[in-house]
Amino acid sequence: MPLSDEILLKRLSRQEWTAQNIRLSDQVTTWPGHADFNTDLRLHAIRRILSALYPGGLNGLRVADLGCLEGGFSLELAKQGMIATGVEAREKNIEKCRLLADHFELPQLSFVKDDVKNFSAENYGTFDVVLALGILYHLDNPVAWLDQIAETTRKVLIIESHYAPADDAAMALIEPQLQRLSPLKQIEHKDARYQGRWFFEYEPQLADRENQLWASYSNGSSFWLTKESLLLATQRAGFDLVLEQHDYSAEHYEFHTYRRSRGMFIAIKRGGLPG
Repeated sequence: MPLSDEILLKRLSRQEWTAQNIRLSDQVTTWPGHADFNTDLRLHAIRRILSALYPGGLNGLRVADLGCLEGGFSLELAKQGMIATGVEAREKNIEKCRLLADHFELPQLSFVKDDVKNFSAENYGTFDVVLALGILYHLDNPVAWLDQIAETTRKVLIIESHYAPADDAAMALIEPQLQRLSPLKQIEHKDARYQGRWFFEYEPQLADRENQLWASYSNGSSFWLTKESLLLATQRAGFDLVLEQHDYSAEHYEFHTYRRSRGMFIAIKRGGLPG
């Protein structure tokens, strides 16, 4: 049975939602005053690409939502019949996810408190679809992580991420809060070189990482791959079809591409396509 409005409001009073306004009842939402999460353009883009890749429907397919934050994407895909597992490291966020699980009572929806760096086929098994939304640019070794995630992905990896401007002219166009990126650097992985920029997130020994809700979890600085390196790393991880999805951002292309330096990338293993 869904939670009553009284119980919902009591639990919400102990939480601070900062990202997703999810409607829990006719009268109660998680983040009042903000747009309903079901109108999120990224959510609709994900629905469109999955409906194209799985024309027979999503029911029974396994999806992992890595760094799921407040659980909205996991919830919405579970409502479509997917067996959804949200992975989130911070207790403050996982409490919000538990509220969704308790209220909606979907047997195919579950949440796990863990660092996405621990997400592997050995620990979690394999999934038809993996979501890496707003997480890749919070990692200090994103190329190795993509290799690790590829082993858990049977067919589709959806990455929504910032990427590092490839030159100083592009650096001058991005939003001021992103301009603390380092000069262009190179890293190596499996005898291949990748370019990117370091981004300082917080001082681990000084900050309470549990309260850094919009930062990395287990590293104080993250490495933002350039777009070219992100695409190459994804392809080399084992995805033979790598696309950029623009339908959610086309009306504001220049803003997303140059000011935010951010995009949505669809990585597909064609062997996992339905016959």
